[in-house]
Amino acid sequence: VASGDLSAWRDFDIAAALAEVVKMPIYLCNDTSAACGAELVFGAQDKPRDFLYFYIGYFVGGGLVLDSKLYTGKSGNAGALGSMPLAGAAGPQLVDVASLATLEAMLHDAGETRRGSWSDPAAWSFSENIFEQWLDGAAEALGQAIHAAACLIDFDTVMIDGSLPATVRAAIVARCRRYLATQPLPGVTLPELREGTVGSDARALGAASLPLSDRFLVDRDAFLKG
Repeated sequence: VASGDLSAWRDFDIAAALAEVVKMPIYLCNDTSAACGAELVFGAQDKPRDFLYFYIGYFVGGGLVLDSKLYTGKSGNAGALGSMPLAGAAGPQLVDVASLATLEAMLHDAGETRRGSWSDPAAWSFSENIFEQWLDGAAEALGQAIHAAACLIDFDTVMIDGSLPATVRAAIVARCRRYLATQPLPGVTLPELREGTVGSDARALGAASLPLSDRFLVDRDAFLKG
């Protein structure tokens, strides 16, 4: 679909249109912000009040929690971590490197069919050399994004989750820690890196809990137009 064909949707209030049809409240949220909300509500409860959250799905994204509230911004797109630029002359974004779509493209280019399904992380089975290359690239890219975010917000913790086997999630967090430990970061206090605790169902759980989040957990002032 050409970008011009989608322009009419940019300012279309689909939530209001659906609410008019079904006569019920409609909640609209970015999928990775919803995943972040699931971590806030359903995840392990030893989290700090402020944390940054990455969710690695087919496309990587994220969310932001401030003062124990999901912060989505006036346009609902705060925490659009996939759009963060990375170092390099080509100017890639985080989404270009740390997404499962990137791993899929690497497998395709190597002539390898995808064994296992993105919908079933436990079924993953890939060539080790390709997988290791993707892991290293994703960890470095996430490290760059964390560094940039830490320059702006002095949060305590970064959580990384996704539609991933638990072993892969742990490997990404460990490699990201190692990458950051090698970088000169004067003037920046790096946050603690932790694994997310909800897993591959985070987006669905977060979406299902939107009415609860809207009433009790979302910073309502964040939705006000400036």
